[in-house]
Formats: sequence, C-alpha cells, structure tokens
Amino acid sequence: MNNIIPVLMCGGSGTRLWPVSRAGEPKQFHALSGERSLFQQTVQRFKTDLYAEPLVIVNSNHRDLALREIGELQTGPVRLLVEPSVRSTAPAIAAAAALITEEDPDRLMLVAPSDHLIEKAEVFSDAVNEAAMAALQGQIVLFGIRPTHAETGFGYIEVGEFFDAVSFRVAGFVEKPKRSVAEVLFAGGRHLWNSGIFMFTARAILEELEKYAPDVLSCAKRAVSTAHRSNDTIRLSSDFEAAPAISIDYAVMEKSERLVCIPVSPDWRDLGSWSALWDVGSKDGNGNVSRGDTILHDVRNSYVHGNGRLVAVMGVEKIVVVDTADAVLVGSLDQAQNVGRLASELAAARRPEASLHKKVRRPWGSYECLRMGEGFQVKHIIVSVAGRLSLQYHHHRSEHWTVVSGTARVTVGDNVSIMTANESVYIPQGDVHRLENIGDEELHLIEVQCGSYLGEDDIVRLEDQYDRIIAI
Repeated sequence: MNNIIPVLMCGGSGTRLWPVSRAGEPKQFHALSGERSLFQQTVQRFKTDLYAEPLVIVNSNHRDLALREIGELQTGPVRLLVEPSVRSTAPAIAAAAALITEEDPDRLMLVAPSDHLIEKAEVFSDAVNEAAMAALQGQIVLFGIRPTHAETGFGYIEVGEFFDAVSFRVAGFVEKPKRSVAEVLFAGGRHLWNSGIFMFTARAILEELEKYAPDVLSCAKRAVSTAHRSNDTIRLSSDFEAAPAISIDYAVMEKSERLVCIPVSPDWRDLGSWSALWDVGSKDGNGNVSRGDTILHDVRNSYVHGNGRLVAVMGVEKIVVVDTADAVLVGSLDQAQNVGRLASELAAARRPEASLHKKVRRPWGSYECLRMGEGFQVKHIIVSVAGRLSLQYHHHRSEHWTVVSGTARVTVGDNVSIMTANESVYIPQGDVHRLENIGDEELHLIEVQCGSYLGEDDIVRLEDQYDRIIAI
C-alpha cells in the first residue's frame, strides 16, 4: 500500500471563536491549545511514515498564512491547493481527488479538518491503518468518535451491522441534537460523534460525486485541468467558482450506499467554541481556564483569555472573557455557541474587527495599523530575518519609510540603498520599490501612507519570492 495522502481542509472561518478567530486569520492559525497553532499541530500529526506529503486545501486569502506556518515547522514539503473562493467541502474534496487521480486514481486519501485537537495521535493512526482495507475495497470510511457524554455541539453517526472486524455499516446521521435527544443517543450506544474525517480512494469519491453531485465534479475537474501550477502550489482556475457551494455531507455522505464507520477514541475535540476550549483546558481549583496575563478573584467555572495586557476579572461565574488588541468579548459560557452571530453582525456592518486583527501576518513578517484617517495611514512594519517584500508599486498612494531598528536594503526605482535606525526614504506614487531585511535581527520601521486610496489591493507585484504573482 502506498502511503496515504493527508488532504487537510484549511478553509473554516471559526466565527464562534471571535474575536481571536477572524475572516482574515481564522482559528486554525492560532495557538488556542498548546504552543503551536491548530493548523501546525495538524500538519505535524501527519508527518509520519504512514503518510505521504500532505495536500493542504486553502483559500487564496489565507495562502500566505499557511506558507508562513509551514515554513516555521521545517518538517518537509507540503503541497498547497489554492481555492479562488470558498465553495464548501464538496468542491474542495472533488478538486483534491481530481488532482490525485492524475498520479494514481487508487491512491488513498485521508480528508481531515485542520482545526481539530487530537491528543492521542498514535491511536488515531492505528485506526487509519485498520480502516485502509475497507477504503481499498472502494468503501467511503468515516471516523466516528466514541462519545464521552451527551454533546449537542456535534453531529452523530448511527452505526449498523458489521462490515468487517473493525468497522460498521453506516445506518444514518443525526444533525446537532437538542439536549434531550443527545442524552438518548448517548445512552443507546449506537451513535458516534461525527468527526468530519474521511478516508477513500480518489477513484471511489470521484465515482460517488459523479453519481450524486455531477455539477460539483465537472467544475472541480475543469478548475484542476486549467490550474496554475508553480513549485508546490496549485492554484485552481476561476472555473472552481461556478461549483455549487455544498458540503460533502449533503452532496455525498447522506446519499451514498458505500459508507462504513470505524469507532475510535483518540481524545478528539472540535475546538469550535470558547466553551469547547474551556472543556479541554487545564483548570484551576475553581474550575477556571485562563491564558495570558490574568488575575481572577472569586471567579468560578469561567474561561479568560488575555492577549498581552492584564485582564482582571472578579465576582462572576460561568462567563467567557476574551481580550484582543481592538476588541473584547464578555458573555455567558453557556451562550458560547452563539458568538458566531456577533461576528456575522459585525461583518454585515462592515466593521474591520470582523475580518482583520490590528496586527496582520505576512510571509515576510507582519504589519500593524497604528493610525488611520482621511487620506493617510500609519503602520508599524516588522520584516523577519531574510524577509523580502515583493518588488511592487502603487497606483494611489505614496509612502514614507523610517527605520526604527535593524538593517534594510531599500530599492526605489533604480536606486538601491542600505538604511539603519533613524534613516528614512520617500517613495513617490507609482515608483517601483522593495524592502528587504539584510541584518541578523528583525527589521522594524514606521510607514506613513498618503493617497486617495490605501487598500491592500493597491499593490502591483512585479517580483515576489513567496510566489504570490499569478501568470496571466
């Protein structure tokens, strides 16, 4: 058996974990449990001899984040399959299967979200090994988590008769149930939590998509055949955007007659809400989970998340407090599943807090908006060691750079200069320019932008070492 290809789904928005998780930097790119981000933990989980090089499906808006986080891991090659827009899981899986079929249609694919927590990776890998035989026989294998309690935040898989010694036929599905229904399912012993993790051959899932969702499949195939390919990145063409936005559950899983389920107990959690993070967190003597610089006095059974500054809480019970640089969430822990509604309201009102943090990460480093007004913006830019911004120009703004610390190589037109602390340069509107860190420490500078339009999309890249230029 060839090594299994992990197909890692990296397109979730995680709105229930606002204000940490935002559209521009969703939950999988944050260290919510452990030192590494959920995405990095997922990539590391599949870096064993059982698995081949991972294929990460990521939206174009998050490609830079994924590249940066993969680079930090230094765990070997990872391929990126970049979606031009989010079309849910069925089109994404269809595109991945079409791509893998080019190499070997009978290759096993393990599709997994990139934002789950699995404490016992070896237990999960053992289950994958056990499930491989059924998948090689053309079955669609689902991984069901043995429930530890009556949970209303997950869907359930109903198991039927045995398929083989380790797996069962799937008898049906139950959407996220009410508390009374969840208690009945838990007590009955024939329902497992639906992890959203699947394994199948590329051929098998393409056959099921052809049968149940041919419009999804045709768009995905066209997007793969006309994709732009460079290095380890495959950018799907705009044909992908014509695919119906439908989940793999609705498109295939609820209709297929080839489903089997393998039960597993790998200490799995879908960290989809602040209450879920409270569940898995290390609690103090009063049942509190806290991260960051916090002081809790007479607080019980609560989740408090600090982010750089002191967060002090007193005299409350069962609440969630989450502090970020530009937004604070305070609410009942029992209502944590409803935080997504707040995020939706912010997005509808076009509030920037719905999509971006004050500090925005890029593959070369990061920037933070310090002040913005009519016709101007002030940023703090940090360029990592060996970081190099693209060779670019702007249609609508000029820029003024002042180095605070570090050593920069600055290109403006035909002029190249070396700049250190307290030196500055002016970049006229339309002039081609580039910034590089050539020192052995982070480069910090202040950028002042002036112009009629200051959006990030007013960047015309001519050269870029991070492969962010798409050939036309």
